[in-house]
Amino acid sequence: MIRPLLFAALLIGCLPLTAQFSLEPAQPVVSRADGTPLPLAWLGGLNAPQWMTTDLDGDGVADLYLFDRAGDAQIALRGTGAGQYRPAPELTGGFPTDLNAWVILRDYDGDGNDDLFTYSAAFGGLRIYRGRRSAEGLLTFDNAPTYSGLRYPFGNGTVPIFVTSIDYPAVDDLDGDGDLDILTFSVAGGYVEYFRNQSVERGFGRDTLLFTLEDECWGGFFESGLTSALDLAARPGECARSQLPGMPVEPRHSGSTILTLDYDGDGLKDIMLGDISFEYLVLGRNTGTPEEAFISSQDPTWNSDGTVANIPFFPAAYHLDIDQDGVRDIVASPSQTLNAEDVNVGWYYRNRGTDAAPDFAFQDSQLLVRESLDFGSGSRPAIFDYDADGRPDLVVGNTENYSSDGRINSRLRLIRNVTPPGGSPAFILADDDYLGLSRFQSTTSAFTPVFGDLDGDGDADAIIGERSGQLIYLENTAGAGRPAAFAEPVFGYMELDAGQVAVPDIVDLDRDGRSDLVVGGYDGRIRFYRNVGTPTNPFFDPDTGAPGNALQLGGVNTNRPGFSTGYPSPLVLTYPDRFLLVTGNRAGTLEAYSFTDYTLPFTPLNDTVAGLDVGSFSVPAAGDLDADGSLEFILGNERGGLTYYRSDLPAEAPTTGLFTPLEPTFTFRAFPNPASGTVRLADLPGARVQNLLVLTATGRIVLHERIDGRREHRMDLTDLPPGIYAVRLETAGEVGIIRLVLTY
Repeated sequence: MIRPLLFAALLIGCLPLTAQFSLEPAQPVVSRADGTPLPLAWLGGLNAPQWMTTDLDGDGVADLYLFDRAGDAQIALRGTGAGQYRPAPELTGGFPTDLNAWVILRDYDGDGNDDLFTYSAAFGGLRIYRGRRSAEGLLTFDNAPTYSGLRYPFGNGTVPIFVTSIDYPAVDDLDGDGDLDILTFSVAGGYVEYFRNQSVERGFGRDTLLFTLEDECWGGFFESGLTSALDLAARPGECARSQLPGMPVEPRHSGSTILTLDYDGDGLKDIMLGDISFEYLVLGRNTGTPEEAFISSQDPTWNSDGTVANIPFFPAAYHLDIDQDGVRDIVASPSQTLNAEDVNVGWYYRNRGTDAAPDFAFQDSQLLVRESLDFGSGSRPAIFDYDADGRPDLVVGNTENYSSDGRINSRLRLIRNVTPPGGSPAFILADDDYLGLSRFQSTTSAFTPVFGDLDGDGDADAIIGERSGQLIYLENTAGAGRPAAFAEPVFGYMELDAGQVAVPDIVDLDRDGRSDLVVGGYDGRIRFYRNVGTPTNPFFDPDTGAPGNALQLGGVNTNRPGFSTGYPSPLVLTYPDRFLLVTGNRAGTLEAYSFTDYTLPFTPLNDTVAGLDVGSFSVPAAGDLDADGSLEFILGNERGGLTYYRSDLPAEAPTTGLFTPLEPTFTFRAFPNPASGTVRLADLPGARVQNLLVLTATGRIVLHERIDGRREHRMDLTDLPPGIYAVRLETAGEVGIIRLVLTY
């Protein structure tokens, strides 16, 4: 039995709080305004998907696995056997978590389970994970690769088979001997190298991978990168030279994708290529032999006999039975995420013939996308009851939506909550340009909305972050309990500036009855602007150094190693005794922090919310969307879609368990505090059994001593780095906890 995917347990029982919550994916009903259903509404968006079918759950029916270059996202959909698919994120639970750039699923060892080929940064080539079945039948892979890098003999040693992170190689049986060979562009580029798998020939069987460089210009053609057309050789056994006058054949390689398939049913592998500089796929026809390929003709704008695949920029083609009718089709998508199409990313050509005699006919350029909520790139949700009907609605901004004329197409969408009383959640995509912000897209973009009562009149006003780092303010003039009516936008609101890509939240952090502003910026820091106006007339000092303000709220920085841009997207939940900060980041995860005093460093609850990863540029919103008393989370991401999660966090102030301080039963002292090495503890209870623990802010125990019967104790902490620690003393059924700061 397959258990539902459960992102469980932020748990920290070693500091004076406990906190845990779970997130479980859900798929509420969504339709367009005209009633058209969106069965894949919460797919999460697609930008540069790589398409593969495989049996993910072991039920004998092919499922769909997508790997999207945008954030290295893994997406699974369960197949019905009749060409329909439904999101099933739990089916990727057995896949490696460190995949990047590209993935190919092929059964190299012939055991009936697909194996996984992916990019190896360490070797500049391929690494392979052997597939197997879990006890529940799921396709799973070991954490460590079976092959960390594929190599071939060269000179007196071996060297890695070269594949860049930008490329997409072909892994296929090119010589018909039953094992898998590899085609990839050479280091210099232009020519395709053929690495022949010798495992069968040498008697090792298919479970071994032994490669030799069989051909340095497979098919004889040359890809110049100067036009979409290939330069073809004059005859088999030759390597082409550039056909452009005055253009020598020079090393070049900036990005290419390769698909091999028998396009014309003659038993030979033809080739379909995409290049980073062009929007067209090139079909090369092979009229050679299994031993010596020869690409003798081409269609440089495939499918020129029908609807041409026009994918700006850098297309890639995939050969799979997407409609589950027993014959393989072609699906093509972009293979990059910058300056590339981000909605028309599923060019579907149905095979009306057979695998041996294919006949590909264009069906759609938005396969799966058309059935989902997909707003291009950079989705940014907020929750707001726009019509005051008691059902929180969704407002979703986006960073951009590709347009060939250079328009950014950033706007807000309204998704209306139409959940019936006591019924299952349901939504309607009601407005494609809510508040009409698209009229300003020539000067601003990357809209990130949040709603809250800034002026104390009982209705929710709008603050919208934008790309420049500044904020837009729209006053709600409707009044309490009425459908929202917003005044014209005020740009550059109070000159507040988060640097670039502002992500705001409205929350009263100092509990003075006036709404403050928390704003994430591209640099990984979360700024805090304290409201120093009146309850009905807000005022914010744009100087983060002003009294009450903060440049780096709680010491939080979402930058990851190697990056100087963390893109935090803060969401602050308010409870009677503390706050919970949940923030997205560039990495696509969620980080959680607890705090009571915003002027002090926050307590991290975990590096990520129990492993949740939506790809990249995660943006959370939370509200009770189905009136069940618990919060639902909506997450945006780089790919422009949304994912929906149920949680067990209470929608109102919690009454039991969550974020409740652990009351110490006795007190003791530490001095000096702050300290720099040696710390003396005094006023200890002197109990017969005393366990002393020193813990980091993340709950890791760095010191554990038995100090039975003592009333004083000296600790040497010189080996610990500066930071905030908890000193915990446990006796029989009692506990004392104090905060200790180490400085050097």
